[in-house]
Amino acid sequence: MVKQSQVRTGPVLAVLSVASFMAGLDLFIVNVAFDDIGRDFAGTPMADLSWVLNAYAIVFAALLVPLGRLADRYGRKAGLVLGLIVFTLASQACAAAPDLWWLVGFRVVQAAGAAALIPTSLGLLLSAMPAARRGGAVRI
Repeated sequence: MVKQSQVRTGPVLAVLSVASFMAGLDLFIVNVAFDDIGRDFAGTPMADLSWVLNAYAIVFAALLVPLGRLADRYGRKAGLVLGLIVFTLASQACAAAPDLWWLVGFRVVQAAGAAALIPTSLGLLLSAMPAARRGGAVRI
């Protein structure tokens, strides 16, 4: 483990904050594009379209704790990197989804990546920050 005095906390805070922000943002950003998604998949019932939102929220919430536990066991940095890779690739796949159910499936994968980002970011942040600065860092 790296000693706290050897870590430059500014860049660490910036990277981890952006990762956490993106994971949370994707939970709700689809609301803004919901009408456009409905037009792209014209004729799709609203109940089916709602799965674009619901699938992400359900999987994200369900995997936060288990993926945090896995990161504690196998390494937070590896968990963060894997979460970023999964999240990024799934985001790109969402943009290329040929139909609604492919989009929902890619959103599920995206949520799994996002669920890895939150606990790993927090764990890495707490281990990198001096005790006196942890409260302020977590608030950011």
